[in-house]
Amino acid sequence: MFNEMLVSAGVMGGLGIIFAAGLAWAAGKFSVDSDPKVELLASLLPGANCGSCGCSGCAGYAEALVAGTVSVDACRVVDSQAKEEICSILGVEASQQGKRQVAKIRCRGDYRLARWVARYEGVQDCRAASMVGSSPKGCSEGCLGLGTCTTVCPFGAITLGEDHLPVVDEEKCTGCGACAAACPRQVIAIMDYDVPVIVRCNSHGKGRPVRENCQVGCLGCRACVKVCEQHAISMVHNLAVIDLTKCTGCGACAAKCPSGCIELQTLEARREEIFPA
Repeated sequence: MFNEMLVSAGVMGGLGIIFAAGLAWAAGKFSVDSDPKVELLASLLPGANCGSCGCSGCAGYAEALVAGTVSVDACRVVDSQAKEEICSILGVEASQQGKRQVAKIRCRGDYRLARWVARYEGVQDCRAASMVGSSPKGCSEGCLGLGTCTTVCPFGAITLGEDHLPVVDEEKCTGCGACAAACPRQVIAIMDYDVPVIVRCNSHGKGRPVRENCQVGCLGCRACVKVCEQHAISMVHNLAVIDLTKCTGCGACAAKCPSGCIELQTLEARREEIFPA
């Protein structure tokens, strides 16, 4: 009996040694040498894995940078100092193009100002609510207020206000675009941080239906178009669109807008939006 146990132990030990040697050989045979630049670049990236660069996370972006298939400017999150170091490692010049961008909410139709035609009691997710046959909100293009954008933001830059509309902390926002991609109604847009004016409406409906569903929706009245001396505003499918290359931020359109959906984005206005009194 004892001899049988010794034989069994010997056989198992021998097999273990053989298998270990085989695994070691396979590991060496099929190993892929990693470029040290990839690890170095990955350490400089923020690690948010937001996907704004179009790659599968920061590690994938680092590999794509070394392979030369993406631009250093593709990452909206990395800070200027890290970007300069990345360019130095890659041996390319740092681009000076592009301004800082953040998420902007193009809707003011909260539970008080917009008409709600049904009570939604399903999954608390805007994407799920948008799949319901008839929208719980009278405006079929406005914010649903369920906070999906707050859950997908990797930087904690969006919160849901008391009025059930998202509020963007522009000091935390990196403009990665995760919220805009998750919004089923395209209410969130990624814009330059210092845009002078923004249209807080996403509806392309005509005047009367818009007024019936929302007190602060764009009526398509063209009052802003007429008052703009820079000819920076046009109506596109009943919605005011501002050409920011022409806009001077004079505020005439915001003052003239009968529904108040055009807002002048002064520094004080942004502070009041982030930190309401």
